Amino acid sequence: MKIAICDDEKIYRDLMESYIEAWAKERGRTAALFPFSNGEELLKSREENSYDVVLLDIQMPGIDGMSIARQLREAGDETCLLFITGYEEYMAEGYEVEAFRYLLKPVKEEKLWEALDRFCLRKRKTPECLVAETGEGRKRVAVKEITFIEAFAHNCELHTVKGGIEVKTGISELEKQAKEFGLPLFRCHRSYMVNIAQVTGIEKDAAVLADGGRIPVSRRMYHDLNQAFIRFFSRGGNEWPHG
Repeated sequence: MKIAICDDEKIYRDLMESYIEAWAKERGRTAALFPFSNGEELLKSREENSYDVVLLDIQMPGIDGMSIARQLREAGDETCLLFITGYEEYMAEGYEVEAFRYLLKPVKEEKLWEALDRFCLRKRKTPECLVAETGEGRKRVAVKEITFIEAFAHNCELHTVKGGIEVKTGISELEKQAKEFGLPLFRCHRSYMVNIAQVTGIEKDAAVLADGGRIPVSRRMYHDLNQAFIRFFSRGGNEWPHG
């Protein structure tokens, strides 16, 4: 697990490192730690690294933690964000960037351990199936079998390697489910979602699938889809980042 710690105060960086090292030893995990004293260093490091968890101090000179979080999300980074702050009023802003937890200063070791435990539990619970309503009731469809999803009014068709499955679940609900559980299904158009694992290339107006199919990509979603594609395959093509 790769964890970045961004805080302008060295005493807090060192403290968080000691807490995480103790947690990793107790849980039998390997944790690679990357400390940063400012947001500029953290953002620049993303050119070569991606992180599972980022601990962010909100109040820092230069770029503050909330601005860093917004830049990460705008770049398509779905890393788990743990905010460190001495002020509860910032919590409302955290919803904008899908913060996983807030840790109030002075941070208690057990609170950080709890946050890391919950993050790991969430990753383990990530399902490998999409659940949708069909004419015969709720159906679980293995994500690895889905190539893309096409919307028709309030219904959708799941295109799979075994054929099409008509469902009564809308595409927005399927998108919400995919985001909640970190499934590699990406909304690339108002009427389409594509399985990133099935994509071999991104063109200006289409995602090219392994079977040669072409799925429409809207101009608005092109950048985000391209970033998601790069992130997915930079992680070996078998790990989708969780928020």
